[in-house]
Amino acid sequence: MIYLHKFLPILLSPIAILLYFMVFSFFTRNKWSKLVSIILLLIFSNPIVANLGLKYLEKKYPISDLTEIKKVDSIVVLSGMLKLVELDNKKIIYEFSESVDRYEAGIQLMKMGKSSKIIFTRGYLPWSIGIPEGDHLKKIAIERGINKENILLTGIVKNTEEEAMAIKKLIKTEEKIALVTSSFHMPRALKLFLDNGLKAIPVSVDQRATNQKITFLSFLPSSRALDNNSLVVRELLGRIYYSLKTYLF
Repeated sequence: MIYLHKFLPILLSPIAILLYFMVFSFFTRNKWSKLVSIILLLIFSNPIVANLGLKYLEKKYPISDLTEIKKVDSIVVLSGMLKLVELDNKKIIYEFSESVDRYEAGIQLMKMGKSSKIIFTRGYLPWSIGIPEGDHLKKIAIERGINKENILLTGIVKNTEEEAMAIKKLIKTEEKIALVTSSFHMPRALKLFLDNGLKAIPVSVDQRATNQKITFLSFLPSSRALDNNSLVVRELLGRIYYSLKTYLF
């Protein structure tokens, strides 16, 4: 099932849609499909369009003020912030991605005394190498001064839904948790946690939308914009999928 979850969004991603039109125009020699391909490329690679999409995803949960977060029983930090780099000597090292704010917020909340317990989820896909994400996060959290007795890990999880189910098994029903994840991901994550009967307080970090002034550079095609538009589509598909799942089942 995890292969289906990861594969379907790719089929509907901006790059895939562009390829469909390009292949169609190649075999049919249809001018309109070529024109549509160019127009779509300009739209999907436009920074303004990408930023509007990110703002839509993040509008409900802007960045949280950590000082205003009330004390909870546990701080839950969702996976999705590490990337692996394999060196020439076959050694694997771990580097943080743009979502590093999830980890930093979790550690900061611990040091602010918002909870005595932090939980990292052990994200690990069938094609992953190295160790599960949570294992590495625990290691560096200890190096940052967090007592290892106050760090819990879930079992292996492959997506947000499994993270919610794993947390449910790890804590008591009445416990309150601070759910730490990226702003664009929070609506879907919070829904899944609440649907599993968890008492979650959203802690949004890692806001991707910007408020920069629009200049002529904002209209130039950008690979970063194409990547952000792909993220927007993927997240919207995830929200639709879980909404339909809740409604139908």
